[in-house]
Amino acid sequence: MNEEYKERLAELLKKEEEDAVTHRISKQMEDIAYQQKALSDIQRERAEEQSRIADIERGKAELERSAARKAEQQALHSARQADSLRILAEYQTLIATQERQEALAARAKADTLYYRSLARVLAQSAIAQNKAGERDLAALLSYASWEYNTQYAADSYQQDVFTSVLQTSGDAMRVLTTLKGNVRGITKGGYVKNVTELRKHEGSTGRRYVAVSDYGEISLLTPKYKADGTFVNYSTKSIFSDKSYIFRDVQSDDKDACYALDVNGNLVYQTISMPQTVIQPLRLPGDGWEHLLRLEDGTMIAVSHNIVAWINDSGNTILHTVTIPEGIQEAGLCRNILLLFCENGDVISYKGTQKYKTEHIKLTHGETVTAYDYNGKVGLHLIGTDAGPVYVYDEIGGLRTVLHGHTGRITHMESLSTFVVSTSYDGTMRLWDVRDTQSIVSPVDITFAQWPLCFTIDKELSMVRVGLEGGEVRSVTISMDDNAKNTRKAIKREFTRDEWKHFAGKGVPYRTFKEK
Repeated sequence: MNEEYKERLAELLKKEEEDAVTHRISKQMEDIAYQQKALSDIQRERAEEQSRIADIERGKAELERSAARKAEQQALHSARQADSLRILAEYQTLIATQERQEALAARAKADTLYYRSLARVLAQSAIAQNKAGERDLAALLSYASWEYNTQYAADSYQQDVFTSVLQTSGDAMRVLTTLKGNVRGITKGGYVKNVTELRKHEGSTGRRYVAVSDYGEISLLTPKYKADGTFVNYSTKSIFSDKSYIFRDVQSDDKDACYALDVNGNLVYQTISMPQTVIQPLRLPGDGWEHLLRLEDGTMIAVSHNIVAWINDSGNTILHTVTIPEGIQEAGLCRNILLLFCENGDVISYKGTQKYKTEHIKLTHGETVTAYDYNGKVGLHLIGTDAGPVYVYDEIGGLRTVLHGHTGRITHMESLSTFVVSTSYDGTMRLWDVRDTQSIVSPVDITFAQWPLCFTIDKELSMVRVGLEGGEVRSVTISMDDNAKNTRKAIKREFTRDEWKHFAGKGVPYRTFKEK
């Protein structure tokens, strides 16, 4: 029993001891728990404090973000305003630049118009001074007018300016020779010897000319030179004279032979270097012969009022003839094709001796065709009439325009590049610029004391050799620049200040024009 109690007691003591240990452990655990709770409370409080701080910081951040957003919006607004102001400033600058450019352009245009007008005024003064015999002052005024006309890009062939430099350029309208009868034909007659060297000099290409008159004259015009090769003038030599012949036209082979056609159908052959003493003319049928044309192969075509004759290049054989019952008013060549302008308005063309086609033209007032020229540079057919108007047709026969200016019968027409030169019984030779037939202005005209009946153009020198009623053969320089250059050579002094103010005006800066 006692053992059982002892064991029981031992167990109880052991259990009590274990309970005490458990209690102590529990106590310790409780203390630890309280400590942890206290620590957790502290940490919670810290966390709550941190949360409050974070909330405060978040609030601050929200405020700052809001402020930043507002600042950003303000900045964007300011940027947009700045862009708007920049664009406005650029637009205003552009407007100001355009207005300034327009103002400069307007001023330049006003200056241009003023100085173009000044060019005409100076030219008119030059013409008046030249007429009064004041040659030195006329040359100064004339060259000054050309300078302003050129500098301010006016019409290069303005009438008053052209007339003034033509009058003051010295030899611009030189008389080459005078025949006894009216000059009815003039043609190029080949070159003199040593032409390569001679053509280097101004005033001549070394070319000879042959002129015929209705008094039966064939005259040779040969350029004369000094020993140093400087051109002097033309000498005249009669290589045929028989007043029973009434010559109407002349052709040459551009070497040493010429062929003169008289109204009664005699075709006279002459060598230029060694004129024949006995003439055996080729006799053509009928009468009323007016035109002598030459094809590229040398074949000649003689045309009367109703007959056409083809003649070999030696001028001694008739190759073919054809009668034109419609009657012929005028004849001409277009690209080596013969054109016959008939009295009924038909235009009959021939290739070689074969009839090519027949077309019809109707002139506005039913005028008679008296002259024809084909300008291959711009592809235009020009038809001159007895009343003065010149009709301009395109390649397909459409009427482009009518050139008004001449008041008398057109006697001859010939092209020089984009210009057409025409002469008339109104006593003038006119230059027409046909580059743009829609905007042709008044032509330049050159006035003669007698009727200009025929001419030929020296394209190398821009000179026209004109045959006149009364027998004169004149050489007319139609190059504005060449006439201006010769005019400047004639200037012997400068304007005085008073002269400049008088002719040019007080507001125009003083200038000098004499060659240095």
